[in-house]
Amino acid sequence: MLACPPIFIIAIRATLLITYAIGHVAAAFSDLLQDLSSKPQVTRTMQPLTHSPNTYPKIRANLLEPILEVIRAQNHDPASLLRDHALPQAPIDPYQLIPLGKYVALFEQAALLLRDPFLGLKLGQAFRPELLGPLGFIFQASANLRQALLQLSAHVSVWQSATRVELIAGDNTADYIYQIADPSLRPRRQDAEYSMASICSLIRNFLGDQWAPIEVHFEHAGPPGNRRAYTQALHAPIFFGQNINRLVMHVGDLGRAGISSDRSMIPFMERHLHDLARESREPESFARQVNYLIARRLGSGLLSLPSIAQELGLSARSFQRRLAEERTSYRSLVRDQRRTLAESLIKDRSTTVTAVAHTVGYAETAVLSRAFKVWTGASPRAFIRRERHAAAANR
Repeated sequence: MLACPPIFIIAIRATLLITYAIGHVAAAFSDLLQDLSSKPQVTRTMQPLTHSPNTYPKIRANLLEPILEVIRAQNHDPASLLRDHALPQAPIDPYQLIPLGKYVALFEQAALLLRDPFLGLKLGQAFRPELLGPLGFIFQASANLRQALLQLSAHVSVWQSATRVELIAGDNTADYIYQIADPSLRPRRQDAEYSMASICSLIRNFLGDQWAPIEVHFEHAGPPGNRRAYTQALHAPIFFGQNINRLVMHVGDLGRAGISSDRSMIPFMERHLHDLARESREPESFARQVNYLIARRLGSGLLSLPSIAQELGLSARSFQRRLAEERTSYRSLVRDQRRTLAESLIKDRSTTVTAVAHTVGYAETAVLSRAFKVWTGASPRAFIRRERHAAAANR
């Protein structure tokens, strides 16, 4: 979710210059084992999705710079990589909006170019709050961790659209979730690992180096081989192939105060961030909001139209009408999310068809097999063989 930004100058109070960079803040398919309404005392704060039906998801161009810096540092020229993805060449206007899909794809290709599958994880470990400039200052000066995380959630739209950041606090644990809402933007492992590692780095700067989450969940399948790099970087058990990117922490951590107490500049920092948010905000897509709720529920519980409508404060009739106005339906959204996630996870050699079926919300592998034949014309195993044959042919 958080991207390590380049530094640029903005004016505040006419005489104060602040060097800062815009960050990539930091989470498809879940089916809660019980309706959210049955959970005890859950507090939820989420940033509305920002998406226009007439435009594709976007991200600020300055978020490319940390990736390009790593490429240059290893004696590669990023120019051809930028051309391959039809992205602007250096020098890059930091405020320019570029397609989010191209950014995600370039991040993946950069990891391949550098032969470093842990590129995003490493960049996230190196993340520091000063790289966020005004938002980093606000984060560090917040009264407690809850307020600091809510500041990240509140300003995600400044940097990228079609993205959901959500804080869910229960009785004993709290989840901080990051997810690109567009299920078609895959693979996106580097972006997810960078985002979650960056959030961990920010929290450690706020609470101290000894802080550690309880668990870290990733929606992508786990890479083959030794996974020690994850536990060393995140200091917690790691779970792959989950319904969403999720950082699980002790709820008591949210009330802990940070090291810094200088809040004198917060009003000026917030003013600039609000101005940027107004400039970048796009009309909300109702279908994208529904897609996010499907992603969070699918695979772990109740996934019914009435329950989703209720969470959005709508009757089932109004819910269906809103989707019809955007030329889609609840059934289509669930089907498309299941298919996209299933096809992504099934390609992982370490996963099983049974695990994929459960992740996308099917109780039996036979149901997934029938659905796969409808989607792709092949069974899951035949699909895997076909994909691997195609990959080998393209080498």
